[in-house]
Amino acid sequence: MPRKTNRAIDPNGAKKQLGRTLTNKRVKARQDAFLVAYGQTGTVTSACKAAAMDRSSVYEWRTKDVQNFKIRFENANEIFREGLQDLALSRIKDQRPDGNPVLLITMLNACWPEKYRRDAYRADDGARELMGEWKKWKKDQERAKKTGKSTGSQETEAVQADYQELEERKNAIDEVEKILARRKDAGTENGSKGNDN
Repeated sequence: MPRKTNRAIDPNGAKKQLGRTLTNKRVKARQDAFLVAYGQTGTVTSACKAAAMDRSSVYEWRTKDVQNFKIRFENANEIFREGLQDLALSRIKDQRPDGNPVLLITMLNACWPEKYRRDAYRADDGARELMGEWKKWKKDQERAKKTGKSTGSQETEAVQADYQELEERKNAIDEVEKILARRKDAGTENGSKGNDN
């Protein structure tokens, strides 16, 4: 048995609800047109132009998350990025062996960062050679102590100077690695905040 209420049915209220539904459908249709264009162009300006709309609407939809626009926008952005990746891979496959390898290197950086990342560090051979000389000097010193022979003061001073230079290089390399780590951390923080294409 239906419940009785004291409220009267407002015929204008039903019209208002119908008006909101139509407005929501129009907004959704405009959003869909924009998102399809954005998935193809990758920029808000170009997508707005293609959908014949003002970019302020897009920023309002993103700010207020009108009809889950934020998630749908990220999906359109992913579609655009995958399209770029497909294009890059097809160009790499079609590239002549003597072509410019920049695109290939960039794709390797993106797809296999632990092996091909831009910030990978490789010590120069000079430091390795200097370390080898120091080890040789150290062995000579140990042999001299055992046999009771002196290795010569000039040679010892030269090796000690090389060792000091090696220590200074090592300290410099440590400082550079710290700076790079801070930059990488700062870049990761900036990248995680999102972008406003």
